[in-house]
Amino acid sequence: EQDYPYTSGSSGQSGTCQNSCSKKKLSFGATVRVSGEAALVTALNTQPVSVLVEGGNSVWRNYRGGVITQCPGARSDHAVVAVGYDSSSYKIRNSWGASWGEAGYVRLQRGGAGKGTCNVVEGVSFPTIIAPKPTVSPPTKTTTKPTKPTVSPSSKTTNMPTPQPGCATCSRCYYPAANSCLDSVFTKGYCEYFNHGFGTVWCGS
Repeated sequence: EQDYPYTSGSSGQSGTCQNSCSKKKLSFGATVRVSGEAALVTALNTQPVSVLVEGGNSVWRNYRGGVITQCPGARSDHAVVAVGYDSSSYKIRNSWGASWGEAGYVRLQRGGAGKGTCNVVEGVSFPTIIAPKPTVSPPTKTTTKPTKPTVSPSSKTTNMPTPQPGCATCSRCYYPAANSCLDSVFTKGYCEYFNHGFGTVWCGS
């Protein structure tokens, strides 16, 4: 956002593409589709996500600022991007220009029952980012020579893995935040890779 800030056509900008901003090449994998407050918060800790909302109503059309606490209807009819959250609300980027709402953004109350305020947690989806992968620094060289163990190691044993919550009904990749068994496109490798960011657990053999 700071490298390529949003500008509106109504501001007189020519719309010429900028080539001087810093760029980073990303590689994407499968799309994750989840629902629920916990799933949305977990995803936002890593990246922006697409959400479906009930936006075709007077509350959204006349929004100028503040936190929306409810919408008049029940049907989701608009796709937007959730970009962040605080203790009381989600921050949503709309596509109606910077003159709408809070400079193009709207805040929806957290903690809404069921599908959330204006259905914000009903349909959460985001692409998995598979590259660039985080880099790990090599271990520093130590000068202390390790002491030789004086106790012989015990015979090698194989411990059975501890059953993971949710695996009783899932034989693929389990996503605890949404209490859901993900699609078969999430292979064991995918599942283990996303464990650090999303807490996914591989339940297969």
